[in-house]
Amino acid sequence: MLNTQTTQPLIDSQLISISVMNGKDVLDHAHKDIELIYVIEGSIEVKVKSNIFTLNSSDFIIINSNELHSFHSGENSLIVIIHFNYLQIRSILQQENLFFQCISLENTGAANQQMKAVIEEVLSVYLKESNFSIAEYWGRVLKLISIIQLNYLRDRKHQEIKPVQSEEMANERVMEILEYVENNFREPLTLEEVASTQFITVPYLSKFFKKQTGKTFLQYLNKVRLAHAVNELINTKKSITRIALDNGFPNLVAFNRVFNDKFKVKPADYRKSKLEKIIDKVKTVSNDKVDKEEALFELRNYMEAYSPVEKKNELLSMDIDMMKISKLEAYTKYWNKVINIGYATDLLNSDMQEQISLLQTDIGFTYARFWGMFSDEMHVEDNSYGQVVYNFSNINKLLDFLIKNRLKPFIELGPKPKLVLKSFHQTLIYQTNNEKSLDEWKKLLRAFLLHCIERYGIEEVETWYFEIWSNNIDPIINLTNGENLTKNSRHDPSQFAEYFKIFSFLKRILNEIVPGAKVGGCGLTMDLETEKLDLFLKQWRLQEVQPDFLSIYLYPIETESDRNAKKNVISTNPNYIKNKIKQVRDAMGRYGYDYLELNVTEWNISISNRDYLNDTCFKASYIAKNIIDNLNLNNINMLGYWMCSDIFSDFKDSKNLLHGGVGLITKSGIRKPSYHSFSLLKRLGEILISKGDNYIITKKSGDRYQIICYNYKHFDYSYYLQPEGSIEISEQYDIFENNNPLTLSLKLKGIKNGRYRIKEQRINREYGSVLDEWLNFGSIYDMKPDEVDYLKQKCVPYMKVDHTIVEENNILIIGELQPHEVRLYELNLIISDS
Repeated sequence: MLNTQTTQPLIDSQLISISVMNGKDVLDHAHKDIELIYVIEGSIEVKVKSNIFTLNSSDFIIINSNELHSFHSGENSLIVIIHFNYLQIRSILQQENLFFQCISLENTGAANQQMKAVIEEVLSVYLKESNFSIAEYWGRVLKLISIIQLNYLRDRKHQEIKPVQSEEMANERVMEILEYVENNFREPLTLEEVASTQFITVPYLSKFFKKQTGKTFLQYLNKVRLAHAVNELINTKKSITRIALDNGFPNLVAFNRVFNDKFKVKPADYRKSKLEKIIDKVKTVSNDKVDKEEALFELRNYMEAYSPVEKKNELLSMDIDMMKISKLEAYTKYWNKVINIGYATDLLNSDMQEQISLLQTDIGFTYARFWGMFSDEMHVEDNSYGQVVYNFSNINKLLDFLIKNRLKPFIELGPKPKLVLKSFHQTLIYQTNNEKSLDEWKKLLRAFLLHCIERYGIEEVETWYFEIWSNNIDPIINLTNGENLTKNSRHDPSQFAEYFKIFSFLKRILNEIVPGAKVGGCGLTMDLETEKLDLFLKQWRLQEVQPDFLSIYLYPIETESDRNAKKNVISTNPNYIKNKIKQVRDAMGRYGYDYLELNVTEWNISISNRDYLNDTCFKASYIAKNIIDNLNLNNINMLGYWMCSDIFSDFKDSKNLLHGGVGLITKSGIRKPSYHSFSLLKRLGEILISKGDNYIITKKSGDRYQIICYNYKHFDYSYYLQPEGSIEISEQYDIFENNNPLTLSLKLKGIKNGRYRIKEQRINREYGSVLDEWLNFGSIYDMKPDEVDYLKQKCVPYMKVDHTIVEENNILIIGELQPHEVRLYELNLIISDS
């Protein structure tokens, strides 16, 4: 007997609905759906809450769930309304509270162009009606949802809560109450019922609500009910009594009273006047079907005339006038000031030392950041004589090696463990250190500093950095522990007291012995809510001992919070690094830390050391994009890449050539695309001429110019639906928004005439990609030494040198960049005509 089974569709047909309107007005209303308004032709005036926006052709806006809104459209306007079912889109995006910040008037650039193109792709397939492929249609719809998620999804709580502790909790409670009202306004809702959901008394809720909203609870409830009722009054043929009861009014008398207070007319007269206006406007009696058919006809004509052609090449074309000196500015290469080496004992590994020497030759960092210098494995404390005697032999080897290789120590003090993670919740290595009392720290730190001064000189030691760690604050430790915090504890200033005590104690010792050394902390991560960052800085400002710098970690992790716990998820924001740095700088400004040095001591795309994404060409473009994006923005002093080598995460499960470690170099010494990206960035000059979304142009002394361009691709929605690090090695390039190449067309004007030498270097899947070369080997695990040596020689960037003559003071550079490719052009004048 044949076994049959009904398959549940992955996408419900109620997920999205599309309607087209021309020359219509919609009064104040609200609904659970997410609404996208897109203007095809003409203009409309959209009111969202108390804000009014004028949208013209190709503009768009997203209305969030339960936001009160209306719009007035011009006579010749043509607009598309797309509704997304709130519950279903929330399920797809796997996020509890959806809040979008999307209006094309406030955001410009590639994201808006991408949004417009995808909306019109959806419409072009939608208009095929019965002839279109269901798979093609849903493919376009999911692509649109992915673009909205990547570019416009925000944390609702962060948008609306002010950074003052008492106001934070009040606003959070207000939002919960308002959302409850929006979801239940059709029911016989009472103040007692709402108070019970918040576990507060009715008198307290009444005063609280009036203070926060400026309205009594009943006034606000009637406003919501009225907005929905007015919408039905104009756009349906339902009786007025039915409209009143369906929208929560107890009877027709109550509805008439509230309606008359607002509009000064009876509902029946209001409906009649609106219908008369519509009749006068079109000068004929029309019905919804005719209007819809006419609007669809206009939309079809528009799409046929302007339907977007899916481009295989995106064009980047720029004219840069090189001779306007006012455009030239100096900048600091902040990205190669510090590199994370890891645990102190790793630095005693001969393979690690060999790789660091190579790193210094090709890139040249200034500081090496490490911790665990006083761990048990370093054998610093000798108790065999009945008292503590310090043995700094291993520390001498470590520091001697660094200084010999032109690296200054960036020392993280404290009992920080060695921690290697596979994901948020899976730890591979957790190597702890013994805690010390403050008195033990004082004796050890004083002995160490005096020893270093004697060995290296005070002038050298005063150039070092000291970052003070505490397990009360370390974000990555808390990630692995699945930290559960109550609402009250998240806003409790006492949570930082222990750290401030330790910091003040250690900094006083350092300042006493090495006054010029920089001492700061605390490696604060940006998965923290905005208000917690504000609370931390506010409390630190009250301390007697102040930091010389603030250090933060940047991994694209967002925090979703419910009432009792935090949940960490991967951020979908392609500009996460830039946005978070600005957020920190803004917070520092609020608490008088404008002057303070800001150091990003750790940054990467992931905390996972078992994700093959770390070995791909994507990492080369990710590094180039984020370094160039943040150049000369937000006053960053250091940006410390995490991490130097895969040796740091070598463990019993890492027998293969690659194991997804975050290092720039594999454990066997093969340079990854991420390594080559830093190597090309080193070639940039000291004078910034121009930078944009996909490029940077710099200048060195004389007539020497450098151009780095990249074709960065962000993840598509499918990436976020899978556990971190679970994607197969052969599928690493199947998780991005598209695989389109980028056509580069740069015209440099105003340069000297003469003969130029042009060197071109490329990092892409054909050149410099260890993962792709290993795939060509069949991903075998038993690599022989000669095969590893072959890959060391093979995995290098493409290089080409040519000469050209410049005759009219300009040169045109044209090239096509593959997805994830990073390319460097170096132009050097050899013989001048002048």
